[in-house]
Amino acid sequence: MCLKSIILNILTVKNLIFNFFLIFNLHAFGFSLSEYKNFYSTDGAQVIESLEKIDGKYWSMESNAEHSLFNFYQKSIFYIENDQIYLVEMQRNLRAFGGLRKEKQEYKINQETKEVEYVFNKKTGKFNFDEFLHGNLTLQLQLKFDLDTNKIPLINKYYFLDKGKIKSKKFTTEFNDEEDNLPSFKITEIRDDDRAYSLWFKDDEYLTTYKIFNDFGARTAVWKLDQSKPLEE
Repeated sequence: MCLKSIILNILTVKNLIFNFFLIFNLHAFGFSLSEYKNFYSTDGAQVIESLEKIDGKYWSMESNAEHSLFNFYQKSIFYIENDQIYLVEMQRNLRAFGGLRKEKQEYKINQETKEVEYVFNKKTGKFNFDEFLHGNLTLQLQLKFDLDTNKIPLINKYYFLDKGKIKSKKFTTEFNDEEDNLPSFKITEIRDDDRAYSLWFKDDEYLTTYKIFNDFGARTAVWKLDQSKPLEE
């Protein structure tokens, strides 16, 4: 191989590395939290998700899903310090299979005393905690705050509130190399059963969630982002 060809090959490799760095060096830019309203759909069903700052410190995030199998509403109130989300209130209501299954969950989290007060259907109670706690909504945001391209593939463990208890989940984050070929990230829950849950974040300033995969067992759903817009005043 002649010297000219060797130099051209070296320059090509350098350009590829440089372009890859530009696309995925999210860690240098940081994640920016901003108010929005997102609209997702799958097979005629839809989800509306919104994020709103309700005062100088607190944020509110809501999600309302209407699917042929279920209706689902959830809301979280939280604040952020040093890229860590602190949950203070959470609500989840589920109605599935024509009303055969119903769930009502409410939580109030006192971050000073490290105490949770909860309602799960007709059951109420209190318990203490030591970990950072999340619901489905704040967990989605915390995954974005914790995304560090210098450590991909990245595996993190999180604690969340469900049915009046503290449970844990593990997620792996990797560069998306699937057929849509968007500069993005794929986040997949690590599970012990045969079900699956994944999210895809765009490589943009807001790490916009543009696709979500749910495996319900008998059926699956792929929620795709139809529209994302700033929250109206």
